[in-house]
Amino acid sequence: IYPLTQIILGVIKLIPTTRHLPLRFQCVRFLQKLAAASDTFIPTTSILLEVLDLKEVGLKPKKVKGKTKTLQLSLTLKLPKDAALRTPEQLEACMSEVFTLINRELELYRYSPGFPEFTILICQRLRKFCKECKNGRWRAYAKGCIDMCERYAETAVTGRIALREAPRDIKKLEALKPPDAPNMHKRHENILAKEQRLEEASRPSTKKTADEKSRKADNKMAKKKPEPKKVPKKDAVPEGAIDEEDEVKEGINWSDDEVKEGI
Repeated sequence: IYPLTQIILGVIKLIPTTRHLPLRFQCVRFLQKLAAASDTFIPTTSILLEVLDLKEVGLKPKKVKGKTKTLQLSLTLKLPKDAALRTPEQLEACMSEVFTLINRELELYRYSPGFPEFTILICQRLRKFCKECKNGRWRAYAKGCIDMCERYAETAVTGRIALREAPRDIKKLEALKPPDAPNMHKRHENILAKEQRLEEASRPSTKKTADEKSRKADNKMAKKKPEPKKVPKKDAVPEGAIDEEDEVKEGINWSDDEVKEGI
């Protein structure tokens, strides 16, 4: 576990630029997944809190003309070269990812005896961010993380009273976990499943959109479809004309010889 952890941390520090924020988020996900699978303490909050110190976070975002594509950080390794982390879509996606990953970290180590000390720096930095940030949504995210830290820390302090050893002498990571509570790996899977459900619920239905598009196309075709023109029939025979009797008298010779003799 240690060599793999060092390699992932080296990738994070290799290109510490704003454009490669998605790559850093991917590495943090790997470390959290590795910690959950091995019941090992691998802190990543310092990497996430560094994003709050970027100058682009405090600047006013640029307005982009035309439609902008939705940024999926789970499928991205780097931001566009021009105006990296300067559009509202990029800022919103990256800041949401920061607080999502912090929440995952807090959920992983909530039963650790050292959790109250672990959250001290997190709460200090997030309180400072709340005072400096002008975005109401990001302040709400930060306050939610602070509330989670305080709630879990209070539970950990209460659980440490029943321990016979000091927190620093305990080698077991989840010494405060109740018998019926799920382990780190199971909690991590539950968090990912919950986030996926929320993402699917917030995403517009593809089937509904396709049905609406086909319905609109049918309506346009119905409006544009010309009515068939009535073409008048030429040399039409009136009804009953075939049944009329011929008025030509019988016995008359209509040959050409008789006409010449009369001339």
